[in-house]
Amino acid sequence: MERIFFVTVNLRRGVQKFNADEYPILVEVLKASRQRLDFSLCGYVLMPDHWHGLIWPHGDLTISKAIHDVKKISALRLHRHRKTSRPFWQHQFWDRFLRHARELSERLEYMHLNPVRRGLVRAPEDWRWSSHNNYAADARMIEEAPIAIDYANLSDQYRA
Repeated sequence: MERIFFVTVNLRRGVQKFNADEYPILVEVLKASRQRLDFSLCGYVLMPDHWHGLIWPHGDLTISKAIHDVKKISALRLHRHRKTSRPFWQHQFWDRFLRHARELSERLEYMHLNPVRRGLVRAPEDWRWSSHNNYAADARMIEEAPIAIDYANLSDQYRA
């Protein structure tokens, strides 16, 4: 049965946090993995030491396989960029499937406020590396978002 998962993927302890020129690498990996494996990306935020996503695997794809692909490819590309080779991501990731539309909305708000809570920006729309602007009423902001997201319309009774 298909479900939308809220996931958290963290860097290993001791791994250098992302810098500004590395976020585009993560964006490209997410886009490529989504296309190759056929999952929907309903929201995301890329942070200096972790990322969150709302991922909806389709067909026989599992959330574990989707996250494994993103972690593996991004680690390879980031190691090439950094000229490093040690383990990059924490071995595990955290996931929880969403049970209703309210929870989808709550998780989006949590993700989009994450850069504000961390003191990276004053307002969610100022953090380029999230799906916040995909949900904006301003079409120009949507066009400037780094990843086109998939919108999910869940009912309050959704319980996949």
